[in-house]
Amino acid sequence: MVSETLQFRLDDRQVQQFQDEGYLIIEHLFTDAELQLVIDEISAELDRRCREAVAGGKLSRTYEEYDFEHRLAHVNRENKEIPKSMWATHVVLPSFFGLMTNSKLLDVAEQFCGPELIASSVYRLRPKVPSHSWSPVPWHQDSGYFEPYCDLGLIMTVWVPLVDATEERGCLWVMPHAHKGGLFSHKPDDAKFYLVIPDEELAGHQAVPAPVPKGGVLLLTNRTPHASFENKTDIVRWSMDLRYQSAALPTNAQITRLPGEARSAASVGVPVACNPPEPDFLVRSRVRPHEVMKTAEEFIALRKNHVEQVATDRWGYSVANIDELRKTE
Repeated sequence: MVSETLQFRLDDRQVQQFQDEGYLIIEHLFTDAELQLVIDEISAELDRRCREAVAGGKLSRTYEEYDFEHRLAHVNRENKEIPKSMWATHVVLPSFFGLMTNSKLLDVAEQFCGPELIASSVYRLRPKVPSHSWSPVPWHQDSGYFEPYCDLGLIMTVWVPLVDATEERGCLWVMPHAHKGGLFSHKPDDAKFYLVIPDEELAGHQAVPAPVPKGGVLLLTNRTPHASFENKTDIVRWSMDLRYQSAALPTNAQITRLPGEARSAASVGVPVACNPPEPDFLVRSRVRPHEVMKTAEEFIALRKNHVEQVATDRWGYSVANIDELRKTE
């Protein structure tokens, strides 16, 4: 049951759209000030990496005269490894925890996932640099990367642009209603970096762009096919994607398990978490509020100390991906 004390409540039409179409755009959720905390910390981290590269002779200058929307694009023209180093979970910052635990965002997540709420550390920072070969992401469902046991549960993605995400800048595209058919087959893409749904699997499904203004979010189910394509502008399309699930699903969060919640049991096929390689944490709870993670320091320590656990490899992806990642380390 969803709490009656929520401060940010979706209307019935929005809830119905998410359930029927598998996605929902909320145009105004965060204030500029709330996002600026994240932008400032990302900018400082980028500045640190640029200064290290200059000191090491890998960059001629820091490009600090350029703003958040343009700096990384200029850096990329000279050093393509710095943008890669800012991608995915390579960056861990206190403001990320603040974003994940924003009360309005948790209100949204609770309306779909329930009050015993897990935030997954399967977050991704995504600076889509103009004309970068690896930043387009092919058609996939997030469940393709998760444990099969969790396919039918809801692991909600919240996609958060840090700049206006227009079609020209490489906003996400989605396939409405396709989440109702379960999981499509996936395979490693030609670069062995992403999973991709073969074109023939998607025949008959119509794709639509999902532009989101800065301050808004895009909600997706874990079974909603989505993709993003080339950024055709001179602006870096910075974004983050965050994930939430019910504590009733498998989780490696260090919390007390309640009656009815899935407990890891290899003998009956219940995994330790929906995405074992990365750590979960309890972000909202009525029953066990003392176990909710409270500080950014705890979050950073969780990521630092987590022991990666092997995930089910149903598409032949993990081995190929590990080989590819080693090339970029």
